[in-house]
Amino acid sequence: MIALLTQLRNRWHLFPRWLRFVAGFSALVGWIGLIAFGLVWSHYASIASTHDMAALTHDQHETLFVDAKGEPVGSAGEIEREWVALSDVPPPFVQAIIATEDARFYSHPGFDIIGLSRAALKNFTSHGIRQGGSTITQQLARNAFGLQGRSYERKLKEIFLAMRIERECSKDQILTHYVNRIYLGHGCSGVGAAARCYFGKDVQDITLVEAATLAGIIKAPVAFSPVTRPALAKEKRDLTLKRMAETGAITDEVAMAASAEPVSIRYDKTRVRTGYMLAAARSEFRRMGLKPGSPTQMAMTLRLDWQRRLDKLMREHLASISASDTKALQGAVIVLDNRSGAILALQGGRDFVASPFNRALDGIRPPGTAFLPLVYAAAVTVKPDVIDARLLDGPLDNRQAMIGGLIGTLGEWGADGEPVAYTGGTITPMQALVESRTAATVRLGYEVGLEPLRSAIMRCGFTTPLRSEAAFTLGQSHVRLIEVARAFTAIANDGRLCSTPHLFPAPAVHGDEIFAPAAASNVRETLISGMTRPEYRKPMIEHGLAEKSIAGFGGITYDRSDAWFIGFDRALTCLVWIGHDKDIPISPQATAATAALPLWAAVFSMVTDGQTKGWGAKDGLASALAVPLRATIVEDEARVLAIHPVSKVVLGIDPYQAITSADEAK
Repeated sequence: MIALLTQLRNRWHLFPRWLRFVAGFSALVGWIGLIAFGLVWSHYASIASTHDMAALTHDQHETLFVDAKGEPVGSAGEIEREWVALSDVPPPFVQAIIATEDARFYSHPGFDIIGLSRAALKNFTSHGIRQGGSTITQQLARNAFGLQGRSYERKLKEIFLAMRIERECSKDQILTHYVNRIYLGHGCSGVGAAARCYFGKDVQDITLVEAATLAGIIKAPVAFSPVTRPALAKEKRDLTLKRMAETGAITDEVAMAASAEPVSIRYDKTRVRTGYMLAAARSEFRRMGLKPGSPTQMAMTLRLDWQRRLDKLMREHLASISASDTKALQGAVIVLDNRSGAILALQGGRDFVASPFNRALDGIRPPGTAFLPLVYAAAVTVKPDVIDARLLDGPLDNRQAMIGGLIGTLGEWGADGEPVAYTGGTITPMQALVESRTAATVRLGYEVGLEPLRSAIMRCGFTTPLRSEAAFTLGQSHVRLIEVARAFTAIANDGRLCSTPHLFPAPAVHGDEIFAPAAASNVRETLISGMTRPEYRKPMIEHGLAEKSIAGFGGITYDRSDAWFIGFDRALTCLVWIGHDKDIPISPQATAATAALPLWAAVFSMVTDGQTKGWGAKDGLASALAVPLRATIVEDEARVLAIHPVSKVVLGIDPYQAITSADEAK
């Protein structure tokens, strides 16, 4: 070895002195350059390692909402974002962005040496930074980590971050992040929101021409907007089609045919399918006093897959009720966790685009006879002995209730089965409840006391006042839908309200006791037995709920403008409301069983997925509700002229005395 080194040194000295000097100097410079390169590499690699890769899914200055399963929903700011899977993005769009933004995307390690060399030459000849030569991965790094400005310092950070992204993510993952982050103008971030904004459709439905249009505006979405600058947008679209043909993604003939088409858009920046869900999250986010960016991510209690199904279920159900009333008829759905108050599913209306008002959270409507379970639970709480009493089952002077006016006889409108015929005898409070008897309910209210009863019901958390007349016992006061849903959790929870309903996970708070446990239990068991009614069976069987021991109750307003169904098991309470924003009848024959129950059954089946946590009613309860009734009824041409109660010990005011034929003769 020593001999070899000696031989090499002797040969080295054979070279001229000047050549040895040049070679030595070059080697020194090379070593210095190599060391400098290593230091630079180490420096920028270290900087890249300090960045949080979670930034790939959200903007630095936004808070990303994710659903209960971790799926991205949208941002807290006003930027519209609709996260989509790469499998849902049409291949022409992926081909278009690769053709225009990064032709060697699948072969480079994060940066493209050919593109960088071309950009460097252009920048050198123009005495400034004119081109960046950024790959798709570099653009993602710049966008995700907020790398601003035009400088070589920023460019080096971008390259090293791009290389780190390439090491930690697959190419498909990089494309997924990219197509969901790129800003495409008019407040739309990502291709999902842009497809709805510009073309009014799901991203998977966009055509080749539409895909090329979106890809063409990536570099300058404001300057090339198809809304404000259609000519420039078409120019960029046609250039994209040409590049696609050059890369072999499409044929020249296809490119020429597509270029011949005009720019066609259907601009609507509100067409985000998570509309009610996202708008509700933003509203609660603001009420919490938070600002976008802090925190960077928040998990919701809702599930995106349920939200998408709710959109479809709502539209299909409303269309089935009235094909001609395609816009005015509305609906709302609320699903609450009985204990925590977490809102697990939410639908605020028929169509967020047509009407973004969230009826589930902000709507105020009269509950009609759907209010009766709360009235009976409150009544038995205030005066426990009424549970074993008898209520007169006969007509009532409407002046005692004031429903729709002051004159006439109070009607019986709440029952979903056959038209109610008074017996003239007496019934138990729980039978009056299960059959939605309005006259008996008003009598119960007077016996318990309207003021104590009203106060007991207001403890449920209603923020709108109840009417002072007995009409409040029949649900003729306007109340918030979300507050009705929450009130029913007290019946499920043996008298205790759930925590304040919320869309973001919150610490569990023990709810207040609103109803006596025995009162809540009696009402709940009555509702469980009531679910066996024939008019409820069809949708329950259809959705596999008929044998699940669920408590449920349907109700409607006297003018049939609002139909409700509220049902619950041990874990969840689900409310469905169907109606108009104004007092317009749903239909002359509308009932809770026909207008609200089918949607409720579909939703409850979805959120419980066949795993309902029901109860078993007390033995003999169903038969106990069927109290034998006796009456003396005088009829004339099928019209009841006089009804005489047989029992002499009844609760409530005296029955309304109908005008007899003898009185009419006078």
